[in-house]
Amino acid sequence: MVKYDVIVVGGGIAGSRAAKMAADCGLSTLLLEKCKTPRNKPCSGIQFAYFERLLGSKIPPEKLCHNELKRIEMVLPNGKVVRGKMRMLNFMREPFDDWLNSEAMKAGAEFQDETVLLDFQEDQDVAVRLRRNATQEEVEVHARYLIDAEGTMSKVRMKLRPEDYETKRSAGATINYYLEGEGDLDENTLYMFYRREFCPMMFAWVYKKNDLWVVGTGADDNPLPYARRFLDYIRQTYKLNGQIVRTEGYSSTFNGGIFLGQGNELLVGDAAGLIDEYRGMGMDAAALSAIYAVEAIMESQKDGRPAITAYSKHMEKIIRQIERDKRLQSSRFGSDAALEKSMTGRMMLLSGLRLLLGSQLNKILPPDRIWLLP
Repeated sequence: MVKYDVIVVGGGIAGSRAAKMAADCGLSTLLLEKCKTPRNKPCSGIQFAYFERLLGSKIPPEKLCHNELKRIEMVLPNGKVVRGKMRMLNFMREPFDDWLNSEAMKAGAEFQDETVLLDFQEDQDVAVRLRRNATQEEVEVHARYLIDAEGTMSKVRMKLRPEDYETKRSAGATINYYLEGEGDLDENTLYMFYRREFCPMMFAWVYKKNDLWVVGTGADDNPLPYARRFLDYIRQTYKLNGQIVRTEGYSSTFNGGIFLGQGNELLVGDAAGLIDEYRGMGMDAAALSAIYAVEAIMESQKDGRPAITAYSKHMEKIIRQIERDKRLQSSRFGSDAALEKSMTGRMMLLSGLRLLLGSQLNKILPPDRIWLLP
């Protein structure tokens, strides 16, 4: 019988970070990814500079886009433009996640791609049934702990909380258009448009990745009308003459909220429901939840308590922030008037000060104490 200390399901940011940290802590670790790698993943691929500290490794320059994002430009509902300086990490998920997988392997984790989790059962340990896609072989391996980072369509969550998947109503969708060409846009600036006609749930965005402009938006139902309207606006306003070479989308019917797992099965990242649409970011929360999950496992080995107990305690701050942001999003984007009011000079000043303070503190705080911004 093959047995590990930890099995991690999902080779994205949360899964790779958990596997790397578990291996660094001396735990025998198996990291699984269902797709053949490198694999693409629809995602903004933008993060604040503190993200490197959450990953525990400095990102090689070749894994980042060659155009650095170092400025932001916010277009408010009344048309006013607010500009600022902010260094951001800009990357494509295919090479980035592949690098994260290699970092986990360098730390000592065993990595298997094209391997699907079929089922699991917890008794004295966790028995996990897998299928290797290349051979269609089914095998069973065991672990003391199972960390699930498989995203919103998590098989672990489906088994532990089937009620989270009974509703088929859309929980949100996004669309990114990738265009070749040029316009009156700066390749080092992230443009954010706060207008409900373009995005009724957060902001619409424009920025550059290598040689392609990304024009995108999201909606709580069908994003296509918003995306087409926004693209037409960008073409006309900024004279963007590029042709669409790729369209990338993401949608989900997952409506389960936050669930961290039970016993020795811990959920991290999107699988745990750590989706904060108000911030428009989730990769930092995913990496931080991975850190907390492994810290909880190490504490469980010391005091014998279920890992979920310590993990739930560590996650309290993140959960409070997501729940607060959900309330803010509901009130802020409820109407054009509410959105306009939320972005007055005073509110923008307070937000800017918090962002500045958090950015400075995150340079000195330990990784597990970092503020999630903005």
